[in-house]
Amino acid sequence: MSGLKGKKLEKQFLDAYDQYAEAILRHAHLRVNSRAIAQDLTSETFVKTWQFVAGGGEVKNFKSFLYRVCNNLIIDYYRSKAKTNVSLEDVAEQSEPIQEASYKDIDTGIAFESIKKHLDSLPHDYKQILIHRYIDELDIVEIKEITGKSITNIYTIIHRGLKMLRKKTEDD
Repeated sequence: MSGLKGKKLEKQFLDAYDQYAEAILRHAHLRVNSRAIAQDLTSETFVKTWQFVAGGGEVKNFKSFLYRVCNNLIIDYYRSKAKTNVSLEDVAEQSEPIQEASYKDIDTGIAFESIKKHLDSLPHDYKQILIHRYIDELDIVEIKEITGKSITNIYTIIHRGLKMLRKKTEDD
């Protein structure tokens, strides 16, 4: 990578970092519930993305690409964590509460605390897509690029997921 093309690519990457680093960190923090681990995952997301583009890879949409890389790193993190035995006391000590004030309100009429409480009880795909849509504020096309699901499937999952959350919050 050299010359004008390299400078342009570097600027695009730096712009993507400035624009999306906080959102990627927030996304990772919500998924792993530890700020330190989320920071590591965010850093690694940008390192891997830079390695990819510097190596000649093409990224059409940095936002969805970064979320995809971050999600893969989160999956890898949980896979490696599953291989080690951890006591419940260690998890309780290492876990940090998610700062409610750092997230924007969700426009579904369901209180944020209730969402956090019940989100983990949803199937993985439902949880992931609802987080992308309402917390990460991604549009449907970006979610499609990240998950590989069809737009119709995403809308269906959002509808059903919100319905499940409403039912769970009403049961409280």
